[in-house]
Amino acid sequence: MSENVNIDLAGEINATTEKKGFQKLLQHVRSGAAPALVMGVLSSRRPWTQFVATDNFKAPASIPRLSRRFYRNIDHFQANYLMIFLGLFAYCLITTPLLLIAMAASFFGYKKLTSGPNTWKIGNWELTKTQQYAAAVGCSTLIMWLAGAGAVLFWVLGATVTVVALHASFFDAETLALSDDPDQFPMIEQV
Repeated sequence: MSENVNIDLAGEINATTEKKGFQKLLQHVRSGAAPALVMGVLSSRRPWTQFVATDNFKAPASIPRLSRRFYRNIDHFQANYLMIFLGLFAYCLITTPLLLIAMAASFFGYKKLTSGPNTWKIGNWELTKTQQYAAAVGCSTLIMWLAGAGAVLFWVLGATVTVVALHASFFDAETLALSDDPDQFPMIEQV
């Protein structure tokens, strides 16, 4: 009843898995494609006149409609929301010059550290590259803390989330022209 079956399993397996969502974004950032990714998002920016059209701000009729409106607006105005974040971040850098100096010092310290074989000596003890990076991160963290980077970070994130959530919730998506796929965000509500 049992027979010997020989199956040749020689060869190579080239399994590439498609990364989704946040992992795909991290893959782009690690590969150095982050600036191209940001520029791609910014190229899809909607006109500011459409973004701030006050006639389109209305309270949603129901919670399901609010949810659909919110997600449609996030998708539709993604580049505009990114521009708002970048504008708030630039505002914080302009109004906090010590933070700008701290960021420049951290950036140039990192560039100096990565620009070749640097050896740091403390007494007769030579630091390895890992220890040098650890010292640079520690110094940068201390400088950023003294400059108030934590407060700025939470202010920018909080202001951005507030503005985006309010706009995405109250901007009436039904007044916009339908996208290429009309079934993507149907505005029919079951009662």
